[in-house]
Amino acid sequence: MKSTLATLLALASVAVAENGVVNFPLNRGVPHFRVGNVRQNVKRDTYSQALINNITGGAYYAEVTVGTPGQKVSVVLDTGSSDLWVVSYKADLCTDPSIQRQWGDSCDKTYNPTKSSSYKVLEEDSFEIRYLDNSTAAGDYITDDLNIGGATIKSLQMGYATKTVRGAGILGVGYSSNVASQQRYPNLIDQFVAQKLITTKAYSLYLNDRRSDTGSILFGGIDKDKFIGDLSILPIYLAKGQAEPIHFEVEMQSVSLALTKNGKTTKIISTDPSLSQTSTIAILDSGTTLSYLPSKITDQIHTKLSVYVDEIWTGLTFIDCQYLTSNPDLRLSFTFGANATISVPVWELVLDLLGESQSELPFKMPFKNACIFGIQSTAGFQEDNFDEDWALLGETFLRSAYVVYDLTHHQIGIAQANLNSTTTDIVELSGADGGLPTGLTGVKEQQTSNDPSGNAGSGSGSSTDKDGAKETETVTAGSTAATGTAASGAKETDSAAAGLSARGGAVGALAVASLTGFLALVGGAVVAL
Repeated sequence: MKSTLATLLALASVAVAENGVVNFPLNRGVPHFRVGNVRQNVKRDTYSQALINNITGGAYYAEVTVGTPGQKVSVVLDTGSSDLWVVSYKADLCTDPSIQRQWGDSCDKTYNPTKSSSYKVLEEDSFEIRYLDNSTAAGDYITDDLNIGGATIKSLQMGYATKTVRGAGILGVGYSSNVASQQRYPNLIDQFVAQKLITTKAYSLYLNDRRSDTGSILFGGIDKDKFIGDLSILPIYLAKGQAEPIHFEVEMQSVSLALTKNGKTTKIISTDPSLSQTSTIAILDSGTTLSYLPSKITDQIHTKLSVYVDEIWTGLTFIDCQYLTSNPDLRLSFTFGANATISVPVWELVLDLLGESQSELPFKMPFKNACIFGIQSTAGFQEDNFDEDWALLGETFLRSAYVVYDLTHHQIGIAQANLNSTTTDIVELSGADGGLPTGLTGVKEQQTSNDPSGNAGSGSGSSTDKDGAKETETVTAGSTAATGTAASGAKETDSAAAGLSARGGAVGALAVASLTGFLALVGGAVVAL
């Protein structure tokens, strides 16, 4: 992941353990700024790790320790890939200024195996991974001890990157069926269970508000104070003939946009939620900052919002920042299964990141104050041999959701996130339960009354429209058939995530980045704007 230029984030890592769960708090801050105080408990059957969200709200970094004695290493959380890899202290990016200039990145906290007594080489020159933006990392496969959230995993296999264009490594927490190695191996989540640190291969992700300091990944448990209402349970999608999951794919029944303009509320519905045959396959990927929907959906949303798509320089979709104040109730609602609806508010969709630098862009915007739109089209993936009738739901979606990833039972638990929650109510998960617990209920309503942008509270995620006497106009965008080809079965990790280069190419994005001070993080990890 090409990181943001001078605004690369620092990592904070503090552990919390309670009720048999490993809790890794996610903290947001500027480089080398540690955020938050976390209490320690004796019992460690669940584990939580802090992640740091950068100041623009993209890329969730964690600081873990590798080796004996432990060395602090920077990694980016990625549910869309499955390998943990770290950057070598002598990686080409760390030592070659020309590579740093080319990719707009430099090394953060790196790993020196010569200083670890528990380091072993498995196979030299055997690690190589490629992401959708064509960035790569390569080196050796090694084993060493890893401490994450207060839990120590012994002799964990990981990549040791001596060639990379990314300044921090990747913490892949996907299925081991998607590791980059030609030979499958037990990855981080597998070893959590194998070494009896947790009892089932499951974790909960709470990214929290884009402008918040805190969030967490909770291994082995669910925090009921972090979501609103019922936790809906969805099966992970398997294409016809597919023996086991590779990505975290679920069926998405509908996407609707609600906005108020000139006293009228407009709702755009992408699919009919009552017809299961019209569902779209959606990948839930924390390693992608923006979210991507089929063009038959985005075209109508873009038309209604009068967005500007730059297909030449950046591949990005831009929107008038005025929506943040003129339409504070604007939101996108995503429906999964029979009754799971996640509502994404305007401040996650209209990203005010350019500031005064937008006047330096090499193209003219149709509006005075441009923001980046958090929803892009999958049409740009056609050049990568992907069918566009699928969705990739990255951080602009996931921050509004509380998601439980159950790799043992191939299930996803999902509910509206209770943003900026300051309390915990942790339920330990057990592999003997036969699946995620049913009937699990979080808090009754959003606990904070205001979002960080100053708008009204973020709501409970109810799919019921409350338009009062306002006129409602409904526009149908057409259905997308679930064909089972939505990136399913793709072995390469380059299908794990996506970013700016999905439309327009990385060269254009980099050219703009040099002017605006933001850069795309793409591929199996991140788009950090």
